[in-house]
Amino acid sequence: AASLALGLTVVLLATGNGQSQQAVTNSKQSHFWLDCSCLHLSERNATQWGRLAINASHSLGAKNNCLMIFIAGMDDELVAFQLEQLQLRAGCLDSVDIFPYLREPVIENATLAADTFCQHSRERSATPIYSAGRLLGLRLRFQQPPTDLASWNLTLNASYRFLKRENFRTDGRLVPHSFCDFYFFASLSGEEANMGQGYFHSPQFPAHYPAHIKCAYKFIGRPDTHVEILFEELQLPPVVSGGCQLDALTLFDAESAHMNSVIDVICSSRPTRRLVSTGPDLLLEFNASSNRTAKGFRGKYKFVSNDLGVPNASVPPPAVLEAASVVVKQEKLQQEQASAAKENSLMSDVELSKPGRSFEQCKQTFDSRVNKSGIFDSNQLLLAKHALGGVVIGGSRVLQCRYEFEAQAPERVQIRFHDFNVPTEHENSTGCQPGDALHVVTELRGRYETQELLCGAFLPKPLMSSGQQLHLQFVGKYPPTMTNKVQYYGFRAEYRFLTNFGIMSGIQKEGCSFVYNSSERISGLFHSPNFPGYYLENVVCNYYFYGASDERVVLHFTYFDIEGIGSCDHQTASDYIEFSNFMSTDRKFSRYCGKLPDFEMRSDGRFFRVTLHSNDRFVAIGFRALYTFETVSVNNSITDLRDNASMQSFVSTASTQPVANVNKLIACILCTYKAYQSYV
Repeated sequence: AASLALGLTVVLLATGNGQSQQAVTNSKQSHFWLDCSCLHLSERNATQWGRLAINASHSLGAKNNCLMIFIAGMDDELVAFQLEQLQLRAGCLDSVDIFPYLREPVIENATLAADTFCQHSRERSATPIYSAGRLLGLRLRFQQPPTDLASWNLTLNASYRFLKRENFRTDGRLVPHSFCDFYFFASLSGEEANMGQGYFHSPQFPAHYPAHIKCAYKFIGRPDTHVEILFEELQLPPVVSGGCQLDALTLFDAESAHMNSVIDVICSSRPTRRLVSTGPDLLLEFNASSNRTAKGFRGKYKFVSNDLGVPNASVPPPAVLEAASVVVKQEKLQQEQASAAKENSLMSDVELSKPGRSFEQCKQTFDSRVNKSGIFDSNQLLLAKHALGGVVIGGSRVLQCRYEFEAQAPERVQIRFHDFNVPTEHENSTGCQPGDALHVVTELRGRYETQELLCGAFLPKPLMSSGQQLHLQFVGKYPPTMTNKVQYYGFRAEYRFLTNFGIMSGIQKEGCSFVYNSSERISGLFHSPNFPGYYLENVVCNYYFYGASDERVVLHFTYFDIEGIGSCDHQTASDYIEFSNFMSTDRKFSRYCGKLPDFEMRSDGRFFRVTLHSNDRFVAIGFRALYTFETVSVNNSITDLRDNASMQSFVSTASTQPVANVNKLIACILCTYKAYQSYV
């Protein structure tokens, strides 16, 4: 038996060394992209759509069970892709990823798909998918492909067409060093009937615009002109509840964004009427705050002479008629916000009592038993400033309001900001003034202590409560003393009562535990609680990845910042990330903490666990990673033997003894037992 064990060990070492160089080469390549069979399409027809038809005969024998398709136009073209019929095997054995934002005909492992179809059958899609550039890519992946074509019902029928990019060009002048800020000027030498006109689009139109952007379209006319705007196409993410909560278009009857010059706020259906300014200038502001994006908008603008149907004082334009007047609009907004606050608040007779702050008369309480989500902002406080008994300091009226959030166990409160601008101490400074800031406060023995000050012109990171309560307190001045060029003052935020710790992917189990099955999705993102805000204190979050028998888990961390130093142990009071191939601790991996560059982790078998441990000291941003279930060869005996070895280490952490020693031990026990029986 000892000779057999020794011989098997030699075979293992020899085979492993013989394949090590090839394995290293394949590993380096597979870190970046999966080597697949490729098809390149560039059929050109100006009047008809090109055709794409994929079935099992094209996919059988594909390299690494993967097929990539690239549709490439000219440099001045876009690709319109129309999915007409799709039939995939059940259980996510087949999947299709679509990549409309490629710059080169390469799809890396870290490249995120805009659309993924898995375990899916569908007929013709309602609208085409548009590329942002000259390339559109598809990736088809197959798990355990059948060897018999008759038993593989795989169908992908689609059509494509090339469109000229100039048809979607914005005719304004891009502001230098900006992403999507444009100026549109009226012609100084044009005839009265043609002062200037053209088109404007959302970024990347007709492809989906990027998430978390803010664009400004400024129309500057001559003194004797006004601006007319007509939307030919408008598609924004659907509004979950009343009001424009996330992505929205705001029109201002001026060159600058003043709240008293708002003409309209658009976030749902396309307005069929023309939107008209009363003066020569108009500002269109597009704020995309949500993670979900859409096709966006296409609009037409025109500068019109006041002599040609001028909106005069006696006959306001349609947009102004709908807005009535600035005063009426302010009163209406104030009433709506007061009503919304009342609906979301539980009545309380308790007056705020903080020493030296007797002027504090505003308090809003949001209870999860009333609403699970909503919007709150400082506009109500500013519009109602004359109704508050404020103190005047340095010519400015001091305004203050407290926002209290009450969750029900096991809920937590998360705050995400949509707009934010509270002046810093002075220009080019990041310091906050306690008298002009948003305070994150905690209650201790009946007193409120400031935990964090928020100010500046950038959106703060999301906030999440450590328990069932969260308190914010806004202290401001009216009129404000601005130290930056942003005209907006105050904040606008969304609150949500969550039980998932702000983690939107995976299947949540008990507490902060999430499961990712390859049968549900073969790739995706996962992150720490409240990312990209700070993760929570005293929390243990588990992420479990379950693949098929021929799959391995690959994790690519694109951001990693866990509070900790050195060996990440308790002596350094460090938070840490633990990796394991088992439910228990895996001695193969050490703890990870600190701020690290991009890195990758791979499982030895079909299962992998990631666990975040945090203490009550300090916190950091956390992590974000891409997970992928990669298929490996099931005939690789070396892998199977390694899996068996890993299973042995899971069953017992003691060192393995030679088989001969085990036999001797068994014989000794038997002899002792027989001697004991004869003695008895």
